[in-house]
Amino acid sequence: MTSSVAPDVFVFDVVGTLADLQPVENRMQARGLPAGSLDPWFRHMLRDAMALTLAGDYRPFPDVAASALRSHTRGALSDDDVEWILGGFSETRPHPDAVPAVDAALKSGARVFALSNGAASSTEGFLDRAGIRDRVEQILSIDDVRAWKPSPAPYRLAVERAGVPASSMAMIAVHGWDLHGASRVGLRTGWCSREEGVLTPAFAHPDVVADRLDDVVRGLATPDVTTAG
Repeated sequence: MTSSVAPDVFVFDVVGTLADLQPVENRMQARGLPAGSLDPWFRHMLRDAMALTLAGDYRPFPDVAASALRSHTRGALSDDDVEWILGGFSETRPHPDAVPAVDAALKSGARVFALSNGAASSTEGFLDRAGIRDRVEQILSIDDVRAWKPSPAPYRLAVERAGVPASSMAMIAVHGWDLHGASRVGLRTGWCSREEGVLTPAFAHPDVVADRLDDVVRGLATPDVTTAG
């Protein structure tokens, strides 16, 4: 796929893409869960969240996260344990390529949005810790539309708030399912392989693929180049 015009707006996923969830993993291990528990629990949470959305129901991130953690550990954790582990989200810091990616987007002349399955307040707290709150024009949450990504509603909200055509926007994420949802609404997409390693063939192929977020942004922001699609 070729692009001759750089995006007017870059939309960044937050949880896992910009934010490193290692503090949550550390807290899991501190409560006796085995190393590597974060990924299977996170997948369990996403499954439950997507099932709720498909059924036409909605529960916010903290509720689904806590429910999935209790279920995934088969009731081994107390309510206090669950609350304390999920408190690790308030300690997340940016991945090494996160701030450079936001800066690369701004350097291209684009506006920057954050679109998260988490609450807006949680995203704002993370951006403050990362020192980049002032660089992000809009903080958007699934709470605004009561539907989890990759439902079309959150991406359509981003397009509405941006006031530009979807084709003038680009979604950046480490999750292929997230980008598939964005592409179905008409956004360009850029995938960082940092987390998943390989693309899922069932999903729409991203327009740009790279190992680092900032390289993904530069690939989308450089006109007249052939991208990974």
